[in-house]
Amino acid sequence: VAAGALPYLGFGVAWVISAATAGQVVASRAWGESSAQFLFLQAIMYWGLKVLIYSILVLVALLALLMCVAYVFALVAGSTSAFKKSASGAFTRESVADMFRLPRTAVLGYVADVAFFLLMVAGLLVAMLSPHVEGSISQGEMVASVIIDVALFGMHATACFVIIPALVLSVWRGGQADRKVPSQFC
Repeated sequence: VAAGALPYLGFGVAWVISAATAGQVVASRAWGESSAQFLFLQAIMYWGLKVLIYSILVLVALLALLMCVAYVFALVAGSTSAFKKSASGAFTRESVADMFRLPRTAVLGYVADVAFFLLMVAGLLVAMLSPHVEGSISQGEMVASVIIDVALFGMHATACFVIIPALVLSVWRGGQADRKVPSQFC
């Protein structure tokens, strides 16, 4: 049960990070970067990043531990060659392809994210090419700031409302299909 909930925890944390970052863009425009709202959203984003990184590290450690325990069991049973066959046979070309197959909605969300990323690059180019005015912000830098904020908001809003929900739904449907298939090990 806990292993089945782990992907959803990761998606939830990624959603919170994206929502907090999109909210940061709005809060910085509305109240400034020293406002309580902006600092609160920044703290949520950093907390989410820490949880996500620690979760990934724990998952990798658990997978390594599981492989070591399985190898020791195979060693005690005296069939390490059977272990190697079953371990390598678990990853077929089709199973790996299924792991990386994305739903169409998520792919369209990634395409939109690429467009927003290119918009952000354009904003950075405008900022770099605008003449610097001593003691104030030039009009080109202000325009670039707005372009970059729109791009950041668009990227994270797309992640929140298109990409992450599509991936969660895809994982959930895959889990439902796996429950209907009888297990080989029972």
